[in-house]
Amino acid sequence: MNKKIWIAILAAVLLIAGGCSKSESTKSAEGQTDKSDKKENEGKKEKVEIKQVLDWFPQPTHGGLYVAKDQKFYEKKNLDVTIEPGGPQVSAVQMVSSGQADFGLASADSILLAREQGVPIVGVAAFLQTSPSALFYHKGENIKSFEDLNGREVYAFLPAPYWKYVKHAYKLDKVKEIQFNGQYGNFIKNKASVSQGYTTNTPAYLKKENVEVDHLLVSESGYDPYYSIVFTTEKYLKEHPEVVKDYLAATIEGWDYYKDNLDSGSKVLKDVNKETTVEELKAEGELQKPFIYEGDAKEHGVGYMTLERWETLSKQLHEIGELKKKEDVKAAFTTEYLPAK
Repeated sequence: MNKKIWIAILAAVLLIAGGCSKSESTKSAEGQTDKSDKKENEGKKEKVEIKQVLDWFPQPTHGGLYVAKDQKFYEKKNLDVTIEPGGPQVSAVQMVSSGQADFGLASADSILLAREQGVPIVGVAAFLQTSPSALFYHKGENIKSFEDLNGREVYAFLPAPYWKYVKHAYKLDKVKEIQFNGQYGNFIKNKASVSQGYTTNTPAYLKKENVEVDHLLVSESGYDPYYSIVFTTEKYLKEHPEVVKDYLAATIEGWDYYKDNLDSGSKVLKDVNKETTVEELKAEGELQKPFIYEGDAKEHGVGYMTLERWETLSKQLHEIGELKKKEDVKAAFTTEYLPAK
């Protein structure tokens, strides 16, 4: 065979061999890359989406939640949290029980009343150890105890269990009850009247109206349920125990941060509450500290609850006829998902 032909064939064979070798090498490299990418993706978990509905419009009693989101405490736990405001037309109990939200905020009495109606919700952390709810009267009025409310006009949310308990416990049979509508105009005009409010913000508001007040703290009446309780459903607890733990851990980290950083925390709240000032939010945040961080929370951490308090509340609600059935209150709350102190 012609020498030139042999050279051409040899060159072609070498070229094909080189091409095959390069192809196999490329495939091997690509295979290694695919395996590496797959392994990396397997290590990443998809973020868990959570919706938390509040018990009212954003305010300092929700500070820990907003701070946890702002400081990315939720993100570190791989949680994508949406905080939805409450309001007079929003029922957190209804939203959570129907699956429209994962967590809600409510008082302990609301949870017991809902469970008696067959709504299987469970409290998992109480942000307010004691409520700042109070009955206010004009400074100088001769009111020293709840018995002294008899014979006076009292503006209160009449269906509220707290008011029914106070009437029952202190035999207020001569009080003139008037439904509280959120306004203080009539209370300001009538110096002998009494109105409900919160020790954390009502005095400051009334002071702007040149009205000085004193108050009776509702919890000192003997009626002292937990407030701003995070609750979810029995089903959610059973199906997502680790998510509940992570959510509470991040939220309580938010509360602990908020305690020592009211300036920045109040600025975060201002972004979602345009109707007030940073200074007002900071003042309210300072005044509410004892209600959040004292009591059992001082020893056990934010969110802690005791069986004794729940049982006392249940007895009181039975006394005033709000509860009819005898149910085990142990099913209404749990502290096992709270972070260890």
